[in-house]
Amino acid sequence: MDRYQAVAFSLVLLAAAGPALGADPDGAALYREHCAACHDASAVTRAPAPVALRLMTAENIVRSLETGTMKAQGAPLAAAQKRALAEFLAGKSTGTPSPTEAGLCAAHAGFSLSGPAWNGWSADLANTRFQPEKTAGLSAALVPKLKLKWAFAFPNTFTANGQPTIAGGRIFVPSANRKVYSLDAQTGCQYWSFETEAPVRTAISVTDKAAFFGDQRANAYAVDASTGALLWTVHVDGHPRAKIVGAPIYYGGRVFVPVTAGEEGPAMSPAYECCTGRGSLVALDAATGKQIWKTYTIAEEPHIVGKTKAGRPTWGPSGASIWSAPTLDVERQVIYVGTGDNFSNPPTNTSDAVMALDMNTGKVLWVKQLTAGDAYNMACSMPNKESCPASNGPDFDIGASPILVTTGSGKRVLLVSQKSGVARALDPDKKGEILWEQRVGRRRAGRDSMGFGFRRQEHVRGGFRHRVRLPRDQTRSDLDARCEEDRGP
Repeated sequence: MDRYQAVAFSLVLLAAAGPALGADPDGAALYREHCAACHDASAVTRAPAPVALRLMTAENIVRSLETGTMKAQGAPLAAAQKRALAEFLAGKSTGTPSPTEAGLCAAHAGFSLSGPAWNGWSADLANTRFQPEKTAGLSAALVPKLKLKWAFAFPNTFTANGQPTIAGGRIFVPSANRKVYSLDAQTGCQYWSFETEAPVRTAISVTDKAAFFGDQRANAYAVDASTGALLWTVHVDGHPRAKIVGAPIYYGGRVFVPVTAGEEGPAMSPAYECCTGRGSLVALDAATGKQIWKTYTIAEEPHIVGKTKAGRPTWGPSGASIWSAPTLDVERQVIYVGTGDNFSNPPTNTSDAVMALDMNTGKVLWVKQLTAGDAYNMACSMPNKESCPASNGPDFDIGASPILVTTGSGKRVLLVSQKSGVARALDPDKKGEILWEQRVGRRRAGRDSMGFGFRRQEHVRGGFRHRVRLPRDQTRSDLDARCEEDRGP
């Protein structure tokens, strides 16, 4: 589930962080009236603390208030108020020159996919996130000997949470500053940068000709992998809060784009009519960007279902976002996706679920729901809980991609992790029948409890790790949640 980035600083340290946050009294007053309730309580709300916002430009803050993440909160403000607020938070005026991009590559080399690669979210379409030593060109024995060779700084932002792609001797990486970069993997010099309409947090899928990614305003892009020139861009969902968080996946001349309905944050505002967004998966023609098919995770269109305490309409069903990269089953021509919770009532049978879709048509083949009746949004963390659904969670999204593996006996298995802290093995050939399930982490709403893969390690929480080895017959698992109590970080 998408959450604001928590910042581990106390506000009492702000005075030591540099000059005062801003001298404009209007900006300070606007902050206290419209922003402080969340940003001064970042440990609870997970909104960035003011010390983090100082790393942004005033222009980027204005853009967030006008068209980005904070659009709902910025709606009541006039243009001059947004500017004053942004200048107060950034500690600098709008129009302040940005740092000049440096470190450009001296020569513009051609591009091909030859050589070692980690292309997109996973090194394969099954999302195992595993790569043999020979393919990676890196052994386990070499890992402790690795040393920093170069570093690349992202200007005008405090976060860059898109996973880098390595392909053709280059690194393709996005940033929250609305730019995607192509860097030389050996030196870190910059071949090109491409400016997007909104921040990008997806991994980038690359072919010989194009790089594919999506932004926080539900725009899908294809740019020339060699030069960064725009090939096409498509707005894949018309909802004002829709965004692309999971990585688009390229296969067979198509790009499969997961869509997130980003209304959990806006629902904190008592003035926001929650909620009308739905998750979806969109198939685009890789050459043109033309939509081939689109399937919503909730077939029913949202409609008014009730009223808040203040008398504002509430809408539903909503949510069931796709937060992660789709998993492709090339053998069966099926796509598997995990979905999040509902944002409002009524809960649906496709939230907190694994959905199987026909790769060619988008038809839903089967749905396996792992937690029923889960409706939640960020209003549930506010004192008045104005738009909080009656169930108030438990907020157990399937935030990570399902992983398709084949065991030693030849059985095909989908491995699924959930924010409940439970890992499951599903049978993709029996409509998601549960083969086994084990608790491997504690219940922690608001956090991805675990990543899960074939014979690999991943964080569960607080630095604890589990090593997963699948049994040959895949009818049981030896995972044990008690190892959290026995092992240190």
